[in-house]
Amino acid sequence: MHILEQFLLVLGLAMDGFTASVCMGMAAGRRVWPIVALESGCHVAMLLTGYALGASLPDSLAAAYPWAAALILTGMGANMVRLARAPEEACAGSGLGSMAALALATSVDAMTVGAAFALMEASVWVAGGLMGAVMVTLSAVGSLCGSRVGLARRRAARTAGGVILCLLGLKVFLNALGVISF
Repeated sequence: MHILEQFLLVLGLAMDGFTASVCMGMAAGRRVWPIVALESGCHVAMLLTGYALGASLPDSLAAAYPWAAALILTGMGANMVRLARAPEEACAGSGLGSMAALALATSVDAMTVGAAFALMEASVWVAGGLMGAVMVTLSAVGSLCGSRVGLARRRAARTAGGVILCLLGLKVFLNALGVISF
């Protein structure tokens, strides 16, 4: 898997974390670093957990990877776009517990992508490093700008993340069919 593909996949995954950071920033005020640590830590931990699980799968399942990955990525992306269009849910409370729950909830999909990285034999160090760097950056920006960012921008970020995941799913599918080879 090319590093640009890994970056785009991580970026798409991080959009939910970004919007959660915006929400947490609105609720928590200036307490930025706990939000950054929670969001980034949860995403990296879930990605690595998924990678470990994917690496332990039998080789016979690796043949089904492209089909499963295309369905999962496209499904996750379509769901993100659908949720971006739904009425906005309430933002998280300012307590550490509610922030941790939101960080965990937005990072669960990273476990699936971690397993996909393992099946595609991508470097765990590159994947984990990209996830950490992207999440630290987006969580910091999101939580700092939380009180200034309106509903439309949060929806745009979710929509962009969903579209990126859908396009990556389509690319994996077309690769599996032999239509494209990059």
